[in-house]
Amino acid sequence: MNPENKKFLLRMIISIFFISIFTVGGCDIEFGGGGGGGGNNDDEIVEGTIIDIIPETSIEGITVEVDDNGIIFSDITGNSGFFQITGRFSGNLFLEFFDGTLSLGLTQITVFPTASLDLGNVIIENGNVNFDPTNPDVTFLGDIIQNNCSGNTGTLIVEAKQGSDEADVLVQVTASTDVERTNGDEILCENLLVGQTVETRGDLLAGDTVDAIRVELQ
Repeated sequence: MNPENKKFLLRMIISIFFISIFTVGGCDIEFGGGGGGGGNNDDEIVEGTIIDIIPETSIEGITVEVDDNGIIFSDITGNSGFFQITGRFSGNLFLEFFDGTLSLGLTQITVFPTASLDLGNVIIENGNVNFDPTNPDVTFLGDIIQNNCSGNTGTLIVEAKQGSDEADVLVQVTASTDVERTNGDEILCENLLVGQTVETRGDLLAGDTVDAIRVELQ
């Protein structure tokens, strides 16, 4: 066997040895890098549909950017004006719309850790960015750290956390809020316990507040 073949065989033996160690130890091994497109279960999501731009501009081919302290996440609209931006970002972020290099409008949005934020219809008029409905729809996961409910109304404070990012969200629970377990069984808001994990969906209001449509105990 020539020296090159011996080196190749030695590398193979060493690779197999280390893979077997990590596999036995319960470690997951990933080969290769991740590609673009889509996200994973850890990503935050911001989506919406541009329905009108004034002065008149095509809603197709608009670059939409989320700026998280200088880190940019982006998507380009299709012919329907829809965009979906995924990535690890949270906080009070800038959302900007570009036609090529021309900025069409800039606004701020709030994204909680773990959140999926649906901005609904987006109208850009002379640099002003407006949402319809005014309060975007948000879904996020978090742990209850305070329960101020009586019966099925009141408020919860839910900590949304992902890595080092966290936010304390005030969740307003009203008589029209569905409070339930994952199997659909109803539960009174006052019976939710501190430390339990809930998935909340509702209208995003100012001040890290959500008017809950559904609170689901996980």
